[in-house]
Amino acid sequence: MGGSMAIDMEAQIKQLQEQVRTARGYQRLLKANLASLNAASTSDDVRANVTALELEKEELSIRLEDLCTGRITAVTAEEKDVVEQTLQHWITKADARKHMFMELWAIVRDVIPEGQTKDQLWAELGLEIGDVKGE
Repeated sequence: MGGSMAIDMEAQIKQLQEQVRTARGYQRLLKANLASLNAASTSDDVRANVTALELEKEELSIRLEDLCTGRITAVTAEEKDVVEQTLQHWITKADARKHMFMELWAIVRDVIPEGQTKDQLWAELGLEIGDVKGE
């Protein structure tokens, strides 16, 4: 009787293990479905996207109409070249000024009074801290 009971229990264990494997496979399938549902946009998201796209379309249509009717004229290649040359001219000047500033700041930084920070000195001199870091 004891051997028969052990055989029955082993069969039941194997049956339960198979059920666990099947349940795990089903669980993976459900997780994949849940992930795809979570990735999908909600109705509110879709409505908001449609509204934003309609506004963008309207703005682009107005700009296109302005271009087609001639209210806005295209920039000629010569005009573009002049603007690019002017921009490059001022970029060169800004770089030179930044370089001069950095040289002067290196000298000033060496003689900052004891106990005064760079920020305090800049405030005292009325300088604005931009993208130039004179560290």
